[in-house]
Amino acid sequence: MGVLVCYDDFTYDVINDYFLDYLLSTGCIIGFDRSEHWMKKEEAPLPATLQQRHTSA
Repeated sequence: MGVLVCYDDFTYDVINDYFLDYLLSTGCIIGFDRSEHWMKKEEAPLPATLQQRHTSA
């Protein structure tokens, strides 16, 4: 499934959904469109791998 993302240089692209976790964790994007609802990076839930690291620290 394609996800519309906005990169930190304010360019837009459609990516595969499995790549979204990587872009969120690296901070390369500032927002994305999830099911017709625009999400800012700050509002996005952490990927499962980051949640595990965050809670175990």
